[in-house]
Amino acid sequence: MHQKLKNRLTTIAFVCFGFILLHNQKLSVTDPENTYPKRIRRAVRLWINPPENELEKHLIGKGIACDNRNELYKTVASATVLIKTDQGLGAGVFVRPNLIATAAHVVDGKELKVYLASVEEEFLAKPDKQISIRNVSRVRGLDLAFITTKDGSPSWLNLERDFNDDENLMVVGHPSGKYYSLQKARIKKKAKIRDSNYIYFKDNEIFFGNSGGAIVSCNGNLAGIVSMMDSYDNSMHKEGIGINSITVARYIERLRLN
Repeated sequence: MHQKLKNRLTTIAFVCFGFILLHNQKLSVTDPENTYPKRIRRAVRLWINPPENELEKHLIGKGIACDNRNELYKTVASATVLIKTDQGLGAGVFVRPNLIATAAHVVDGKELKVYLASVEEEFLAKPDKQISIRNVSRVRGLDLAFITTKDGSPSWLNLERDFNDDENLMVVGHPSGKYYSLQKARIKKKAKIRDSNYIYFKDNEIFFGNSGGAIVSCNGNLAGIVSMMDSYDNSMHKEGIGINSITVARYIERLRLN
């Protein structure tokens, strides 16, 4: 009887282990930054360096160089929205009182819903009330879209025009749809910003819920909109790709969304 129980438990353990391996393999394709090894590493980091407040639990990566990161997070989160469709979720950011910039793939699908942020006393932001939208404008050939809203926002971000200063960045978005995360980043290939539609950044982990979220300079200006992550399998070459603020400004004018 004892041997039968032992064999049964061994079989169950192998089945569970196999399920975890299969699920982890799926995550490596659908959500590479949330695989089990990376979850374990984050849990260990939080255990070694316990967070002092609720916001720090949602800080992804460490060493964000912006001096006023908590106040800056509050400002950026207040201008950031959660976007839901039947195909998933992402983020967007107000660049005018009634205009949201986001990634085009975030607004693909039906039943588009947009939620404003509620920033709590400990600076942790979470989605709050749903707002009404008027129109969605997509930029052809570029992962960029704009949502015109019926309800105005008291918070929006100015677009960065000068990339000659600090290379440090912050990224704010919704990796789970429950809270707004805060991540570090640094500009990569800065010289290419004015000659392309993109901003490249590194030292960060981009989750799928961050798509369309804000890439912000330490001065509080919007440097770009999160588009995608490249080279997941090679940490040495992994980089984030966004639509830079110069391109965002150009299409606001071109589409007459001022």
